[in-house]
Amino acid sequence: MPIVSKYSTVQIEKLVNQLLDVLHTEKATTELSLMCLGNAISHVVNSSVPATQRAAVVTHFNQALADAVNTKVN
Repeated sequence: MPIVSKYSTVQIEKLVNQLLDVLHTEKATTELSLMCLGNAISHVVNSSVPATQRAAVVTHFNQALADAVNTKVN
């Protein structure tokens, strides 16, 4: 069963495109892009998620990322 987001596709695509535009403008390599995005994710988790829930949030995020990457490969 697909997960229904409380955010619109338009809102998500707009933010993703803005993030990708910055990386492109800065001519960031794949490695640098992943490092920066990873740092941003760490910051969001550490500043917005209660310490008692961080491990679960990161586990779910990791699984969602793995699923998204595996879906794209097929």
